[in-house]
Amino acid sequence: MPPISAICFDLDNTLWDVWPVIVRAEQEMYAFVSERFPRLAARYSIDALRAERERVAASEPHMQHDFTYLRKASLRHCAQTVGHDTAIAEEIFAVFFRARNNVTLYKDAAQALPELHVRYRLFSLTNGNADLSVIGLEHFFEHRFAARDVGALKPDPQAFRHVLDKTQLDPHQVLFVGDDPVADVQGARNSGMQCVWMNRTGAAWVSDLGPPPKSIARLTELLPLLQLPA
Repeated sequence: MPPISAICFDLDNTLWDVWPVIVRAEQEMYAFVSERFPRLAARYSIDALRAERERVAASEPHMQHDFTYLRKASLRHCAQTVGHDTAIAEEIFAVFFRARNNVTLYKDAAQALPELHVRYRLFSLTNGNADLSVIGLEHFFEHRFAARDVGALKPDPQAFRHVLDKTQLDPHQVLFVGDDPVADVQGARNSGMQCVWMNRTGAAWVSDLGPPPKSIARLTELLPLLQLPA
């Protein structure tokens, strides 16, 4: 691969498996709601809370880049519906957020990040609301970017331009590593960045998206790909 100066990572499903985390976080949040605000739990099941969040997202498309806002807004609406102070949304979301950031790194990610950190500038760009400082990984990353701060979801070019503007790097100097063929690979390609597809499941590349990118199944495979010692 052409020489690079920095690596920008997607987070969810690239460095850890996110879906079990979200399910567990919602379950812990709902247990808290059931204990502290039983009137709210009686009116809304966990599925109904999810549906309300989807309704808010559909009704406020200009805020779809901010998952934190969508959760809090939906919780405020539900609280108001049953006669609670809408301020309880902050307390409920805090329970979700703490559990949402209780992630377990893929073993290969835990092995590779320290090695990559000493050789490259590392950044992250996520559509989600994972917080590397809460997770305890912020020391590996020079900058951490999220769609809610940028104002746009990947693959919007604005998200990738934001990374380049803030890091003062040219596109060809940055390698983007992510699991989503559209949000990560196509988004990075369209911005001029180099890219590697994190394909942990051995999925086939969709030909409609152009030529297949370089891909890896484990983050440790990135070291030889970049001609670094393993």
